[in-house]
Amino acid sequence: MVKVAIWLLACVVSAILYRAGGMSKDADAKPTWIPMWIRNSWCRDWLCPACVYGSLLLFWQPSSSLGWILLLICYPLLGGALSTYWDFVFKFDNYWFSGFMCGVAAFPLIFCGIAWWLILVRAIFLALSWGLWSKYQDVDYIEEFGRGFFLVI
Repeated sequence: MVKVAIWLLACVVSAILYRAGGMSKDADAKPTWIPMWIRNSWCRDWLCPACVYGSLLLFWQPSSSLGWILLLICYPLLGGALSTYWDFVFKFDNYWFSGFMCGVAAFPLIFCGIAWWLILVRAIFLALSWGLWSKYQDVDYIEEFGRGFFLVI
């Protein structure tokens, strides 16, 4: 029960960090309670992966040093995937593909015992949840909170 509570807390923290990383520096940007010092893209790119992989460690620990190394490789892969919406390829913010690539960032973990199909299912889940959420959600800050929350789920 405690692990589930921590996992849900990580979902909420990731949602806040994801939004903070995409926020304007304007003082009246919503939600206004997020402080200015955290309104930087690095918060999204490098702190959301901590929520993702920290949550993973609640339920699974690498059994060898290779697993820890692969986990450390996945961290910057996810950070890099979070740094773009692939508009340089598609000419628009492609949340479907971006979500998929955030899921694929965990691919190295197959070499330490995580089933490849689990990573693929998560990547498809992120693609669908990010794409559908962004398609049907018009409020920008709720949209970003949702994508950050789904990232940890």
